[in-house]
Amino acid sequence: MTFAISRRTALAMLSGSAALLAAPRAWAADPTLVRVSMIPIFAVAPHFAADAHGDFAAENIAVTNQPVQSGAVGIPGLIAGSFDILYSNTVSVLTALERGIDIRIIAESTRVPTAPPDGVALFRRKGDTFSNGKDIEGKTVAINARYTFQWVAISRWAKKTGGDPSKIVFREVPFSSMLDALKSGQVDAAFMLDPYKLAALEDPAVELFAWPTSTALPGLSTSVWVVGGKFADEKPDVVRRYLKAFMKGGQWVNDNFGKPPYFELVASFTKMDPLRIAKLATEPQIMTIDTAPIEGIAEAMREFDMLKSKIDVASKIFR
Repeated sequence: MTFAISRRTALAMLSGSAALLAAPRAWAADPTLVRVSMIPIFAVAPHFAADAHGDFAAENIAVTNQPVQSGAVGIPGLIAGSFDILYSNTVSVLTALERGIDIRIIAESTRVPTAPPDGVALFRRKGDTFSNGKDIEGKTVAINARYTFQWVAISRWAKKTGGDPSKIVFREVPFSSMLDALKSGQVDAAFMLDPYKLAALEDPAVELFAWPTSTALPGLSTSVWVVGGKFADEKPDVVRRYLKAFMKGGQWVNDNFGKPPYFELVASFTKMDPLRIAKLATEPQIMTIDTAPIEGIAEAMREFDMLKSKIDVASKIFR
């Protein structure tokens, strides 16, 4: 048995079929671009793990990664809209919040260990004998930027070990240049972060003499991930999707912490040998935000007049 189909009906059926075939493409929206700025160190491993394992793609997000020297430099770029998410030291974030800059904390990064080894340490040239805060009064100390986490750590350590922080000469030096600056006599001491700390430990011309962070700021927040308030208010779904993927990356980091897959991941963005990464003093990813370690840093900042008021940290957490 056959059926006669009119030309009009045939065209309608053909049009409907074409629409059905095209529907999946129409439903699949283009990935949302999220621009992320960070220092490429082990602490940002969850972001790279999420990217490498397709967690961002699963949330329909495409990320770009932009290097930055410090949070103090990155925050103006975040607020100006040069990027959307920033990894920053906690001190710079708290400073910005007191100045009225609208920033929301979306995740903690790492915290200071409660005992050495720390990821950052203070070095001197071999043969020098100063060893505490009193001894380095009048000395020039290399830090990556003034009035950041490094500055607070050195200041509190110096005060705790008998020194006057106001008598220390701080010089801003990029992490990558600190060892050369110390060996050449441009500075008397250098506060060096891994992986540069590892290079200093292996250099016979210099030696480690203090662990300022775990001595002065044990268990407190070192760094956080933040977004601008405007971005958080206008695109909360994008922030949530980013965080969902980021935390999957964080869980992967914690599951593989101290194992070859973790070392290989960190090597992929730091360009270091995985065997050297295995020697670093790394820390796992913090999976929830606790305001107490952040407020502890704020208290240390008030001790040195870096903050004048008490910040309501809880109100600055992205929910």
